Amino acid sequence: MLDAELTKLNDKIDFAINVDVPDENIVRRMSGRRSCPSCGATYHIVHIPPKQEGVCDKCGAALVQRDDDKEETVKNRLKVYHEQTQPLIDFYEKKGVLQNVDGTVDSEEVFAAIVKILG
Repeated sequence: MLDAELTKLNDKIDFAINVDVPDENIVRRMSGRRSCPSCGATYHIVHIPPKQEGVCDKCGAALVQRDDDKEETVKNRLKVYHEQTQPLIDFYEKKGVLQNVDGTVDSEEVFAAIVKILG
């Protein structure tokens, strides 16, 4: 559908970028998130832990794990993501425009890799 519209406009997709992160990394990142229901502060139990486990540094409220950050929910979301996204990845790979970027490195490196692809 997009290709048909672009063809009408005499245009094309130059790149499709896939930031590749193993599911285990995504589950670990998302299931480690905690948030403060009072002030909205966010934490991660490994990467950005509060000074006192389970307690917000800013207001002292008990931190919570959102339902959509629970491991089973994340795994279910990833299943749906793969089902919906894999056909697109395959499509753009066949067209020769897919560029994969390693999403396991820090965000600055991911950004630099994308900038390099885009020229």
